[in-house]
Amino acid sequence: MQKPLVKLENWAVVRSLTMSYQKLKPGSLLVGKVFGHPRIKEASFIFTSPIVSIDTNKRVVETKNTAYCLGEASDEYTSWEQTTGAAA
Repeated sequence: MQKPLVKLENWAVVRSLTMSYQKLKPGSLLVGKVFGHPRIKEASFIFTSPIVSIDTNKRVVETKNTAYCLGEASDEYTSWEQTTGAAA
């Protein structure tokens, strides 16, 4: 079964549901607004399951059941990356 490829906008990487930001890496979670998901309403704010793989060239992050094409990161996450030097 092929994973659905959906768009994630206004996203950030978090350690857990506590929303503390983290560098993009396997095991972390993504949060953001999802578009094009077959079972989730358009522009819903979601937490993903843990990241299992990252293709930085294609800007695609995979979880167990879904592949997310990363759009624009949230302003807050971008600012956090710049402040901490955590940009990918």
